[in-house]
Amino acid sequence: MRKILSTSLLFAFIFLIGCKDKKEQAIVKTVDAKSLMNASSERFKEFWSLGDANAISGEFTADAIRVISNPASPIEGNKKIKNAFTALFSENSELKGSQISITLLETRLVTEDILLGAGTFEISDKNKNILESGKWGNVYEVSDGKIKFLLESAHRTIDPTKIIGKAPTSLKNSIVSEALHFEKIQTSVSNYIKFANEGNEDQLAMLFAENGIQSVSSKEGVVKGREKIKATEESSEGQILNANILGYKYLGNSIAIGYGNWTQLDEKSNTMVTGQWGNLFKIEGDVAYLLMESAGLIQ
Repeated sequence: MRKILSTSLLFAFIFLIGCKDKKEQAIVKTVDAKSLMNASSERFKEFWSLGDANAISGEFTADAIRVISNPASPIEGNKKIKNAFTALFSENSELKGSQISITLLETRLVTEDILLGAGTFEISDKNKNILESGKWGNVYEVSDGKIKFLLESAHRTIDPTKIIGKAPTSLKNSIVSEALHFEKIQTSVSNYIKFANEGNEDQLAMLFAENGIQSVSSKEGVVKGREKIKATEESSEGQILNANILGYKYLGNSIAIGYGNWTQLDEKSNTMVTGQWGNLFKIEGDVAYLLMESAGLIQ
């Protein structure tokens, strides 16, 4: 009996140590994700304050994409990204000499080498007057203890009444691709449009992973989790959503990014707003679930 008891205690001790190790590993991963994000944000803020287009573009991978409020089309590839920052920091730019502050609200490693992050930003002049503010939801590649942007999806806060245009506003045709899992992204986008126009919050929320997040201009803050996404959905009669796909990239390990434009028509007033989206997907079987939706208006 004493021997059996001792053996049981030994197994219990080993089990507890194992559980402790797993918890510590989970904590380390969370801390690592935040540390990587914080270091990236600090570099981005420093290079922005210096107006150093070369250094800040070095924070992006060679084939990175920027999906932002202005311009209305994605900026694809490091060379074009560098040119965009050069123009942003030029003497003729209203953001010349500005500072950017970045708040991190959510980050996690989705694979060993892919990280997502979401939060808010403010751009201010030398007198600390806010020039722009908004939200972001980005995807990063982890390499050599640092992260670089694969997708920057950042959208300023814009008053819709100041940008509403008369309908119709047409979208470009979606791309056609034979890339792995692309058809699942197509289905996800089609279903999003369908459920949004039907006002079907239940099915719309089910397009997200259980721990998926939303960083979108139509909601307050960053919404975390399928249940909260469902609870914060608001459908309006006569609002017709449409969207296209302008780019897609499979990142491996069942993770993919997609991006494009969207429009929303108000049938009652015959007016329309337009925007961009840049999202992260996780492939499970025949379904592409949204790990992160990041979308906003175009000015």
